[in-house]
Amino acid sequence: MASDDQLFNQVYALDQANNAYMVEVALDHYTDIFSEWDPAPFKRRELDPDLQLYLEGSAEEIPAQYPLEVCFTLPSGRRDRAMEDEVRAGLRNSIDFKLYLLKREVKAIHTRTLRYVITGFGTLWVARVLSGPAEAYTVTSVLTEGLFIGGWVFLWEAVSLFFFSNRELYCRHRTYQRLRNAQVVFREAAD
Repeated sequence: MASDDQLFNQVYALDQANNAYMVEVALDHYTDIFSEWDPAPFKRRELDPDLQLYLEGSAEEIPAQYPLEVCFTLPSGRRDRAMEDEVRAGLRNSIDFKLYLLKREVKAIHTRTLRYVITGFGTLWVARVLSGPAEAYTVTSVLTEGLFIGGWVFLWEAVSLFFFSNRELYCRHRTYQRLRNAQVVFREAAD
């Protein structure tokens, strides 16, 4: 039975020149890299959704200690150096935009977390203040217990956002950062 390293090396080739694992993609045309529904120039075009999923999945599979290289293979005689520069710029811009959106999302989560913490502690404080006199009446006692529960729910939501949602976003950020730093190379298919 093959070890994990042997299977890993069968899926991803190692570029001996820079000791980076290659994420290989075969193309017919440079336009295959970008969404066919986006009419913008390559520098501002959105990546093809299937290619994006493949690149993200590969970047997550390859251990972080190894550098990445994205290698596009074109049919013989179709390489265009100027187009390759545009594609590299477009890939970088697309990934930079995704990183920007992730940073905005993290900032929004931090803002919501702070609001939930303040609301939770505020609700618990109000419940504590009202708990003494409220015990005389059944209705106010139930309402006070509801305030205690509500306060703890707000605090749990803050903990959930901070520890669980942020973790997923930071993993995606790390994946996009690896793709942004990956060398992008083009080559012709061997006949």
